[in-house]
Amino acid sequence: MKHFETLTNFRAYEVHNFQIETLQIRSEVLKNNPLNDSAVRFNPLLLPKNSGPWPVVLVLGGFSGNAPFYFNPKFNEQNTIQVIDQACTRGEAPEALYVFVDALTSWGGSQFLNSSGVGNYEDYIMTELVPALSHYPVSKNPADWCVMGGSSGGYGALHLSSKYPDVFGLCAAIAPDSFFDASIINDLYQALPVWEKYGQSGLRVLEELRSGKLTKFRNWHSLLNAFGMSACYSPKGSSGDFHYPLDPRTGNKNIEIWQQWLEKDPVHFLSKRLTEVRKLDGLYLDVGTKDNFHLQYGARQISNLLKENSVPHDYVEFDGNHFDIGDRRPEVWKWLTTYWRK
Repeated sequence: MKHFETLTNFRAYEVHNFQIETLQIRSEVLKNNPLNDSAVRFNPLLLPKNSGPWPVVLVLGGFSGNAPFYFNPKFNEQNTIQVIDQACTRGEAPEALYVFVDALTSWGGSQFLNSSGVGNYEDYIMTELVPALSHYPVSKNPADWCVMGGSSGGYGALHLSSKYPDVFGLCAAIAPDSFFDASIINDLYQALPVWEKYGQSGLRVLEELRSGKLTKFRNWHSLLNAFGMSACYSPKGSSGDFHYPLDPRTGNKNIEIWQQWLEKDPVHFLSKRLTEVRKLDGLYLDVGTKDNFHLQYGARQISNLLKENSVPHDYVEFDGNHFDIGDRRPEVWKWLTTYWRK
C-alpha cells in the first residue's frame, strides 16, 4: 500500500533553480507513538530542474526546531531556501534533491533515533522516507547521498550515517550534540528540582509542558532539553515515561542510566562503529570555538578519534557560538559542491 503522496507547496518568495514539492508520509511506524504525535509527516523538497539522476541531501533540523521551518519567510532577511537557491546560482551549492525531514515531537525532537519513549523516528526515515524518494530520479550511489544537520540535526547525521553508510555515503555535522558530560549536564541540573517537584514522572512533566506551565519557567528551554533528551536516551517502557540520569536528592549520576546515555553519545558510539564509518566517502565536522553548550570539546574528541583511526574527514572550527549554526550551512553546501565535482 502506498503511504506517501506529493503535494504542491505554496511559497511567498521566488526560487529560480528548484521546484518545491512536499512529500507527505502517512507513517506506519509512527502510528500509536507514545506521545500521540501525528503520524502524518510533511517533508518539503527542493527538486532540481535538470533530468537527473540527482544527488540527495537529507536535511535534519535542530532540537525544538524542524527542517520544514526553513521554508518560512523571514522579515528583512533570506530564509534557508533562498540562500540555497542563490548559492546554487553562484555554483556554491549543488543541484540536488534537498529533503527537509519532518521529525518534530512534543518534546521538541527525536534525535532521529528509535525510542520507546518518543517513537521510532529512525525507522520512519530509513524504511519510509528514504524508500519514498525512489519516486524521483535519484542516484543509487551512496556517494551521492548526504545526511546533514546542526546541533541535534548534526547528532542525527552522525547517527544515521554511521549506521547506514550503504545509504548515506556523505555526512556533514555542524556542532553535533556530543560529549554529554559537558554539553547537557548543566541543563540536567537545572531541571532536577522540577523533576523532583513533579514526582519524578516524565508523564507528569509532559502534562505540564502541554498545559503551558513548563514554558513559563525562565529556563524552560533548558528544562525541555533535559526532559526531551531523557525521553530519547533513557525511556521507561513504552508509555512515554522515562528515567532521569540524576538522583533528585543527592544530584549524583545514576550510573546505570547514565551508561545508557553514554551509549548514545557520538564520542562513544562512533568508536564502536569504525567499520561502518570507514565506508563513508566523506565526513565534514564544523563547530564554533565559543559554543554555548561546549560542543567544541565533543567535536574535537570525535575528530581525534577519527585521526587516531586513520579515518579521513574535514574538520573546521569557526569563531562563533552555537547560535551561528545557520551561517555555517553554506559551508556544507560548498563542501558538497567541491566533493561532487571530484
